[in-house]
Amino acid sequence: MDSLNTVYDKQNKIWNGPKIEPIHNIEHHSIGRILFGQMRLNPRNVIQIDDFDGKATTSGELLSWGIRIALHLKKLKMRHDDIVGISARNSTYLSAAVLGCLFNCSAFHAVNPNFQEEELSHCLGLTKPQIIFCDGSDYEKMRKVTKSFKPTIYTLSDHIEGVPSVMELLQPSPMEQFYQPEKLTLGADQTFAILCSSGTTGLPKAVTVSARKIMIEHPFINIDTVIFTSSGIDWISGLMAFIQNCYTGCTRIINRKPFKAAEFVDMVKKYKIALGILAPVQLVELLDCPIFNNENMASFRLLQTGGGFISKEIMEKLQRVLPHCLMGIGYGITEIGTVSIDIELKRSSSVGKLAPNLQLRIVDERGQNLGPNQVGEIYVRSPHPWAGYYGNPMETQRVMDSLGWYHTGDLGYMDEDDYLFVVDRKKDILKYNGFQYWPGEIENVIRELTDVVDCCVVGIFDERFGDVAGALVLKKAESKLTADEIVEHVRNRLVVPHKQLHNGVYFVQQLPQNLNGKMLKREAKEIFKMLMNQSLDR
Repeated sequence: MDSLNTVYDKQNKIWNGPKIEPIHNIEHHSIGRILFGQMRLNPRNVIQIDDFDGKATTSGELLSWGIRIALHLKKLKMRHDDIVGISARNSTYLSAAVLGCLFNCSAFHAVNPNFQEEELSHCLGLTKPQIIFCDGSDYEKMRKVTKSFKPTIYTLSDHIEGVPSVMELLQPSPMEQFYQPEKLTLGADQTFAILCSSGTTGLPKAVTVSARKIMIEHPFINIDTVIFTSSGIDWISGLMAFIQNCYTGCTRIINRKPFKAAEFVDMVKKYKIALGILAPVQLVELLDCPIFNNENMASFRLLQTGGGFISKEIMEKLQRVLPHCLMGIGYGITEIGTVSIDIELKRSSSVGKLAPNLQLRIVDERGQNLGPNQVGEIYVRSPHPWAGYYGNPMETQRVMDSLGWYHTGDLGYMDEDDYLFVVDRKKDILKYNGFQYWPGEIENVIRELTDVVDCCVVGIFDERFGDVAGALVLKKAESKLTADEIVEHVRNRLVVPHKQLHNGVYFVQQLPQNLNGKMLKREAKEIFKMLMNQSLDR
């Protein structure tokens, strides 16, 4: 965006985002209080439609439900330091549970409901919520992983006889017409949500989030806009979409089913969706969808993506299908929020310019700042403090230094025009025969092949050579692409020996990714080793 004028301090080699004051004074007003005031303005406006069951909810209805749940939390004497657990898919009453927490200034810990028992037990064991909202289909799993602290569990959907349900909390109360949201106890830096880190290389961490990390306003959303995101409330993009939905009064389409490209196109036609936030892997699926065309997507105006790698070729193909549509790509971190954003793809392969009020520097292995076009670890600093990982002060100190710089673990560089490029994860750097290489560079080359849907490059340790690269590849149905052709393509594009696929290529039906499209490297490596061992046994 042109308004994101980054300023480069050449002497100190620090990039500074534009200084922008928020519209609302969040020093004294919680997000819940701000949303409460906004939602009262147009109570008859349809604010949410659940495509799964067709339920349409007005702003007034959702406001009343949120108040009733807030009154229940207040009755339980839940304060700012008491945690509410939420582990549920996008459904009608999930929004009510979140609003109730926001109105009562009670922090909620949002955990992906599709996590395995080990991950759920770990995440919820960190915060030990007093009450938990979940879907009825996950009730037994939730009861099992929380048996050590025995919270009260309410179902939000698929209700079970004899099990507490959110419907019990939504009964009208004579006190609701006089209700006012609770005030902040600790000011604007108070934690209002706890989200999980992506957990691509290990168990997720509990990331505290304050109001300062959330963009309440959105320049492309107003009351007439229809929006969609497949992200749940446990993902930063899903949380921001929910808050912007309640703030603007726009209509948000939700669906609890896994994303399918054809169903998404049908929803765009049915509801006249104008703005969508999709993961990179979902964009690739869209391009393979027979009904994804300009006519069926006529209402669409802005397509945003982030949270993983997306090639310039994919974005250019999307732009050709939707010439009328703005394409936005961003880079964000749960611990910091939005770091950079690019609307209109002004710099190919870039993740845009620095977000407002942030500072960024690129740092080498010796801790020295680097200048433009030099690759190093991305450090980001916000002017506001971060409460860190809940219950994990040691890990907080590891990633946040004494000067307030957050060490992202991502490798990247800023170019001479102040555009940010993300190269790979620092911990993913591999070494072959003494030479370092980035799996992401090889993956980008493999994705150049039109029959490749997605891929993941891993390094398998060998005592003689070090990390020997191999690739898991998901190719298009009916494709005749061979493993040898992929190896040859990489050999021609990356001529140095340490960037070759010496361990070859294995085709898979599915790549290990979390629900938000991020590759699970640890699982990918185990799958590759299994396939490699199977081929050796033949």
